[in-house]
Amino acid sequence: MAKVGPRKLAAVCYDHIGGALGESLYDVVVRKGWLRADSGELRVTVKGRRELAALGVSVDQLDSGARKPVNACVERHAGMFYAHIGSHLGSLLAAALVERGWLERSGREFHVTPSGRRGLHRLGVRLRMASTLRR
Repeated sequence: MAKVGPRKLAAVCYDHIGGALGESLYDVVVRKGWLRADSGELRVTVKGRRELAALGVSVDQLDSGARKPVNACVERHAGMFYAHIGSHLGSLLAAALVERGWLERSGREFHVTPSGRRGLHRLGVRLRMASTLRR
């Protein structure tokens, strides 16, 4: 049996944020009411559009194009399943957090910057793993 390494704090999953950070972001936006399940589909709420726009997310782009606006992307690690924000919103959110200087992308990982650590903390995101934090 292959040995499973530690779960990444902030993995790149396609073009959005996976890993423990992606899971925590998903939990926060659901808890705050920015996303809601409607007939089995995730939808961005009016409050969510307003709050995501304040973070720099181009929410006006969500309804354009062939891409699904939002879904829960699922990551499997060590036999457990973890949801994070996927599809178009996941991509736009990752781009906004990089643009804001909260995240830096390096290969298949995102690294959380000091300003990102503070900003994510204010949002209610709790970061437990220090390996991908920038000092």
